[in-house]
Amino acid sequence: MKPHSGREAWKPPTPRSHLMPRLKESRSHESLLSPSSAVEALDLSMEEEVVIKPVHSSILGQDYCFEVTTSSGSKCFSCRSAAERDKWMENLRRAVHPNKDNSRRVEHILKLWVIEAKDLPAKKKYLCELCLDDVLYARTTGKLKTDNVFWGEHFEFHNLPPLRTVTVHLYRETDKKKKKERNSYLGLVSLPAASVAGRQFVEKWYPVVTPNPKGGKGPGPMIRIKARYQTITILPMEMYKEFAEHITNHYLGLCAALEPILSAKTKEEMASALVHILQSTGKVKDFLTDLMMSEVDRCGDNEHLIFRENTLATKAIEEYLKLVGQKYLQDALGEFIKALYESDENCEVDPSKCSAADLPEHQGNLKMCCELAFCKIINSYWSVGPEAPFCSGQGRPQLPERLISASLFLRFLCPAIMSPSLFNLLQEYPDDRTARTLTLIAKVTQNLANFAKFGSKEEYMSFMNQFLEHEWTNMQRFLLEISNPETISNTAGFEGYIDLGRELSSLHSLLWEAVSQLEQSIVSKLGPLPRILRDVHTALSTPGSGQLPGTNDLASTPGSGSSSISAGLQKMVIENDLSGSSGVQPSPARSSSYSEANEPDLQMPPPPPPPPPPAPRGRTPPTLLSTLQYPRPSSGTLASASPDWAGPGARLRQPSSSSKGDSPELKPRAVHKQGPSPVSPNALDRTAAWLLTMNAQLLEDEGLGPDPPHRDRLRSKEELSQAEKDLAVLQDKLRISTKKLEEYETLFKCQEETTQKLVLEYQARLEEGEERLRRQQEDKDIQMKGIISRLMSVEEELKKDHAEMQAAVDSKQKIIDAQEKRIASLDAANARLMSALTQLKESMH
Repeated sequence: MKPHSGREAWKPPTPRSHLMPRLKESRSHESLLSPSSAVEALDLSMEEEVVIKPVHSSILGQDYCFEVTTSSGSKCFSCRSAAERDKWMENLRRAVHPNKDNSRRVEHILKLWVIEAKDLPAKKKYLCELCLDDVLYARTTGKLKTDNVFWGEHFEFHNLPPLRTVTVHLYRETDKKKKKERNSYLGLVSLPAASVAGRQFVEKWYPVVTPNPKGGKGPGPMIRIKARYQTITILPMEMYKEFAEHITNHYLGLCAALEPILSAKTKEEMASALVHILQSTGKVKDFLTDLMMSEVDRCGDNEHLIFRENTLATKAIEEYLKLVGQKYLQDALGEFIKALYESDENCEVDPSKCSAADLPEHQGNLKMCCELAFCKIINSYWSVGPEAPFCSGQGRPQLPERLISASLFLRFLCPAIMSPSLFNLLQEYPDDRTARTLTLIAKVTQNLANFAKFGSKEEYMSFMNQFLEHEWTNMQRFLLEISNPETISNTAGFEGYIDLGRELSSLHSLLWEAVSQLEQSIVSKLGPLPRILRDVHTALSTPGSGQLPGTNDLASTPGSGSSSISAGLQKMVIENDLSGSSGVQPSPARSSSYSEANEPDLQMPPPPPPPPPPAPRGRTPPTLLSTLQYPRPSSGTLASASPDWAGPGARLRQPSSSSKGDSPELKPRAVHKQGPSPVSPNALDRTAAWLLTMNAQLLEDEGLGPDPPHRDRLRSKEELSQAEKDLAVLQDKLRISTKKLEEYETLFKCQEETTQKLVLEYQARLEEGEERLRRQQEDKDIQMKGIISRLMSVEEELKKDHAEMQAAVDSKQKIIDAQEKRIASLDAANARLMSALTQLKESMH
């Protein structure tokens, strides 16, 4: 990838020019995969202002890029996944603002849909460019005008600077073959950010302001846009501790109380916040399991109704699968769906929508597409993480499979196949034919997951029943593998970054509004939650507030619920922090945090490091790991949450089990630029620093006996014994993993052969189709030659007939001419006779 000269500010067109200045696409961007990546040389220590933001794929034509803008210019960097990009960005931001978790901050978020346009000339392609305060952030794809120009494309931007204006510029796309011609600028829609600010989306038709308006000729073009601009205030993490603790321990009663009054959209937002928060605190498995079983109990014997309604349980499962399954989704279906978008194969098999002659070919196309899709789904590496609740059968052996069928397929895979743009597989909304193909593939896949055949309701799909019956065994094997606790426990889990402060702030906002709608009798059953919400709301309403009401009064009371974390949450966090010393997979609670191998502030010996695992797909190569360095400060507090790196020759410190990205080498910002409170970049936790700060004091208070050295010796012996046990457990796990690997290799070989067979069959069908087309073309050529030959014969006959007719005409003309001469001579003779007769009469008189 190439260096970059910096992003240009967008300038609106003047009335004399119809063409908008375009962002230069020759921007330099470098890959983070290279050991000599320029990110290692980034020096942010002397920068007053650094802007770090993702770059939309429509700008560079490449996914998973981000931009770092400093006083010296801008550079773009590419990553291998969205999770890796998010972690790099967060690491850089924390290098710039190490005290992020202990500061009050404000985040600006814009979500926007460019839906469609109307009253534009037909048979042309149109696209839009999205600018925020005159800076280009994204483009739509070019779409052809039919009834309307439909894009249906979604854009989402986080960590924005305060916005004044959102501008959508409309272009008519020129022919791509004419590279020198620019797209024709048609006009713009300008939305003041204040007009779409708030929690509710604003959807309207907006008139396009054109450079040269044509008055008196009807309405001009309009664009339908749906947008929401939010400003979220996030308090220091310590001020959320009681709120987070309550949510972690009382989510089930809270969900039961709020379920009846929440709209589907609010349920979706609340479920998303809960999943992200509980994923961070390590309670997402308990949360999802409890909600799943409550859903099962609610449906009773009607297990086919599980996850078919818009309940909090359904929305939570959807959000969790989107959170942990995005990479699997991209690996399994990304290229397949992209190929469908580019293909012109017709898979319409409804006899009322296609001719009988085309039906066999269309059925073959659909069968081949379904075979490829299912092969991709079961052959791609799937990891729902050790926190997945699918293995919880609760004494009902068939339940895990049904839960997977109802959640993984009904609420995740099949919707992703039907609407790829909503699951970030592709930006573009599919055209009508592709959308129909995707719908039919999703129907077949869902029936396969349900172990159901097509019946009289969709009789035209019954030809796929043979395929369904044939693949049921493979589907059964896939569901068993996914629901196997041993398989799940060996997976890596969530690898992305979660902004815990933002999620807590969003959840507080949702609950503050929802609880106010509850009856007092229900509110009284929520315990201290209403008071906790009021305290946080008061802190949010007080600019510059540094603590929650009542904190000082309770701070000196060790047993007070408001001054420290409760025993349950303390135990939960301690177990998550110390999970590296056990022989099992560390808890996923640290999905948004980084674990520290050696932290003296905790007053406890470090756990022995486990042997380095084999690098999974998508991890940074060892060449990069050995080149990244970071100077560690000698002292500091746990309040900071900045990333940390090992010295030369050492293994780069990875995020805990759920955060496996790597971080660039950055020089820490100068001390004089920090706030008055001491900050250390070697903190244990990135997004839950407030929890660990509480744990430090807790661990100090739990020391037993008056003799610390003796206690240390006992701890050393216990740790040695524990390390030996851990090593034995790890060796057992290694043997099991080796055996599993051999099984997977065998399975992969079989699946590879199946895939190869399908590819060969598809290739044979393509060759057969090409041969058929060639023969048809030859037949058409022969027919055309025959037709031309007959036409030439007819032409010759016509020429001959014409010549004969001409000869006859000439002959008749000669006769006519001779007769005319005779008539003329007779007329002359008759005239002489009449003259002679006249003279005779005169002589006789």
